[in-house]
Amino acid sequence: MPKFALIYQYDPMATGPTEGEEPDWFAYDQEVREAGVLVYEAGFHEAGTGRTVSVRDGATVVDDGAAPTSGAVVAGLYVVDVANINAATSWAEKIPTARYGSVDVRPVVEYEG
Repeated sequence: MPKFALIYQYDPMATGPTEGEEPDWFAYDQEVREAGVLVYEAGFHEAGTGRTVSVRDGATVVDDGAAPTSGAVVAGLYVVDVANINAATSWAEKIPTARYGSVDVRPVVEYEG
């Protein structure tokens, strides 16, 4: 079966997780695991805790924090192994962040070797 990344994001200046959302995440985690489709999942610490690396004309530039965006920040991802993009979309709509942000559904390219 193909794998799909479910990449969830939201604009923290507009909205964000609620205090009561935690049980929804636990329920989603349990459901995706029990269905046997979970390959990997991870949430991210806030963008300011990371770095952005770019290389231009052979020179490496390292900046603290994530690259500037138009507002939305990637909060985490799930990788699921399901039959098709429609099945992946069904899993994406259950992610709590979809209620106030969005979830990108992206086919994963797997390289052999």
